[in-house]
Amino acid sequence: MSARDLAWPCTPLRPDTTLREAAALLVRERAPAIVVVSEDGHPLTVLPAARVLTATLPESVVEDPLLAAAAGASLDDAVRARASSLRLADLLPQRPPVLPVVSPDASPVHMAAFMERTGSSVVLVVEYDDDQPHVLGTVDAATLLHHYL
Repeated sequence: MSARDLAWPCTPLRPDTTLREAAALLVRERAPAIVVVSEDGHPLTVLPAARVLTATLPESVVEDPLLAAAAGASLDDAVRARASSLRLADLLPQRPPVLPVVSPDASPVHMAAFMERTGSSVVLVVEYDDDQPHVLGTVDAATLLHHYL
């Protein structure tokens, strides 16, 4: 098996996409991550679904999780509003990280080792044709575990 065989197809998004739109895509595609690409299609970052979710949380909840327990559903509207106002550009790292990009021919063990090296639970499978990137999809740690076990 190769990365091409294990890749979960994804729809790359531009930095100006709202978190609400990105979340809708995550749900619709049942994807483990969002792939953010530049205007020319080059990958900028991979955002796991959990990162998109936590970005929508009000800062007061992040600072004090007990507040969320006490407030309960009353904070739901704040989360929805934040998801509509933030864009993926707001989640881009200040310093570009080592992108977890592998070729379509990468082996499962290569992907697992790359996940360990980059600290990412998702790798991006990209094929280049005349220097033009074609995002084929993502492979997450759960997919690799399923492959091995």
